[in-house]
Amino acid sequence: MIKISREKEIILYLILSILFAITIQQLPFFKGNSLHLLHAIKDFDSNKLQEDWVANQTNHLPAFTYLNNIILQVFPVNILHAIHFILLVICSLSIFLICKNEFQNLNKISLSLIWYSVFILIYHEHSFFGGLAGQDLINEGYQPASFGVLFYCGIYLYLTKRYFYAVLLICLSASFHPSYVIHSGFLLFGFFIYFFSIKEFKLLFKVLLAYIILILPITIYIILNFLIIDKDLSSAGQLILLERIPHHALISNWFSYKDIISILIYLLSLFLVRKNKKFFIPLFIFGFLSILLSSIQFLTQNQSLALAFPWRASVFLIPLSSMIIVSFLINKLLSKKINLNIFGVFLFLIIFSFFFVKNHFLKNDNQYFYSKLELTKEISKHYNIIQRILIPVDLAHIRMNTGLPIFIDWKHHAFKYNELIIWKKRVNLANQFYETSDFDKQKMILDDINQIEKISHILIDKNELKKNCNNLIEHKIYALINASTCYK
Repeated sequence: MIKISREKEIILYLILSILFAITIQQLPFFKGNSLHLLHAIKDFDSNKLQEDWVANQTNHLPAFTYLNNIILQVFPVNILHAIHFILLVICSLSIFLICKNEFQNLNKISLSLIWYSVFILIYHEHSFFGGLAGQDLINEGYQPASFGVLFYCGIYLYLTKRYFYAVLLICLSASFHPSYVIHSGFLLFGFFIYFFSIKEFKLLFKVLLAYIILILPITIYIILNFLIIDKDLSSAGQLILLERIPHHALISNWFSYKDIISILIYLLSLFLVRKNKKFFIPLFIFGFLSILLSSIQFLTQNQSLALAFPWRASVFLIPLSSMIIVSFLINKLLSKKINLNIFGVFLFLIIFSFFFVKNHFLKNDNQYFYSKLELTKEISKHYNIIQRILIPVDLAHIRMNTGLPIFIDWKHHAFKYNELIIWKKRVNLANQFYETSDFDKQKMILDDINQIEKISHILIDKNELKKNCNNLIEHKIYALINASTCYK
């Protein structure tokens, strides 16, 4: 089997990581959870989102918003696909380098090709790449959580003794997605335990000081803007959020046999790296604290702990653990073979080609979403005369794809607990409006809505269109009406 120079190694791994990223069909803007970009674009002249209620609630992603705001002032929104592509490359490259640091034979071309082949397969199959509670580290959509791949960079830099840069990237990741703050603490505590075990007290103090300085800004921001709040309002807001995301926040709602398998994968990976204390200890502490706090939350039903998502550490641990096991098997079973070069190339080309063709040509998941944009294109024709739209709460793509303020939708909510209470009130009013076909009741509910915010237009099912209402758009399902004309 062929070995190559250090410089050529890095080029090869980078190329393989780029090819992995090419197999992924990225989601279009703005599909799915697009709220994370709302604060970044709301003040642009190309939209009216500065008048949207959700856009004016407390921003929980200040660093992410600031970064994207600067980028989008210079480049079109599609540049964010390039950033997401880079994050995908970083993800695969960092995990590979961590595994290669533990299993040295992966520097052979054939074994690295086999490793990347299996990585592409595992990523797209998802079962052994996703975390608990249906959470992902990085998927097809550009979102703040994707910056969690910087954790892997941090782990690799820690293993190669570049401790300050390791802490910097881990804290940067947490700054982009503040729910990672607690997990950065888990991981850094593992670093500290290792330093303590080898009696590197001076190094421990330096790394701890660097971590405190770097994590403090986002921590203070979260405390001041989200945690200092009246206790009753906090409890009420937590209940609403738990109702909104039980599939992420309530262990009883998401735990299944698949999660037991994920835990077993993690435990097996720990066993395989047990001799490397520098790697084993942080990996063990990271997972142990996550499991411990998750168990405490399940036993106590503590709402605040549930919404801290301690089990989200699994989005880092499961992909890494899966590839540690793969790396061990490749290293153990194939490292002594001498005729794997052709096999490695052939395997990689087959798997790369399969997922590239499947995701970009055979299974175009974006096509259905593009068909939904027919509605937003029709609405946008009346952009100049629309001030605010009342829409069915399940049409989450309307706001970002028209650039028009809406009254409320279900997917995009406020994050501060007292603001969540207002969000739920708006959702209830919108649902009440659409759940009744009685004109007088609808008019009363609309009057209540108008006391909160003035609605200029309403999106309604064509079958519910009243005789005195003029439909402004051509669409198979929905009609757009002038609120003041139809509900005098």
